[in-house]
Amino acid sequence: MSEWEDIFLKEVSRIIFRFADPHKLTKYLIMSLGVPSRTLESKLKNKRKLGPVIIGDYDGISVAIAPRQSGTIQLEEFLRLIPPDTVQYIIGLGAVGALQSDIQIGDLIVPTQAIRGEGLTGYYYPPEEPALPDPMLVEILSQCAENTKARIHKGTIFTTGSLLHETDELIGEWHDNGYIGVDCEASAFFLLCKYCGFMGAMILYVSDNPFTKQVFTKNFGSILRVFRAERKAARSIYQTISMIEGEKNGEDKG
Repeated sequence: MSEWEDIFLKEVSRIIFRFADPHKLTKYLIMSLGVPSRTLESKLKNKRKLGPVIIGDYDGISVAIAPRQSGTIQLEEFLRLIPPDTVQYIIGLGAVGALQSDIQIGDLIVPTQAIRGEGLTGYYYPPEEPALPDPMLVEILSQCAENTKARIHKGTIFTTGSLLHETDELIGEWHDNGYIGVDCEASAFFLLCKYCGFMGAMILYVSDNPFTKQVFTKNFGSILRVFRAERKAARSIYQTISMIEGEKNGEDKG
């Protein structure tokens, strides 16, 4: 790490965490990326604040929740401050636009790769470096999502650097390439987790479909499907944490 990078990271930490110590975070961190964190927070007991983070207990497991706004810069400034000797697993929750006609509003997507259409990761890795989640986390997260009876899709999504300039030509190209969704964070999330030494994965609920020109606010049924999908995604995340913790405890006893 360069001298200036070290100096500026400490300065950003003072701004983000103020007087809180990031080393007091938990082994499990959930990040809500551009979506409300209320559903996630409602499942925790004994909640307390640590700077911008909510920490609480889920089924006897200490879990931290970090709400972040959309975009890769907000993601970077937070993940680079997290100590890898404290946090081990990071699961992201977000919304995604579907790019295939068979993927409906209210479905869940667990990305297995994200195409790097944003502008941040080029500062960390060469263009040929794939943005991949942790395969073990993907497998457990997918299994837990299936247990919620949600419609699950696994595959490659595209991470764009623009929220409001997704032209029909771009959408058609992404569709033709077989990408199943488009978001604003996944590729940066995966590669920043790799760079910082975390095991990371994401689960996303479909809030619109740019390919079929559908948005969830058009009718009450779509709003309800998104609400239910958010709850199922949150349940999947917590079940994943419980499963990992159970396996770790079993290994320790063995």
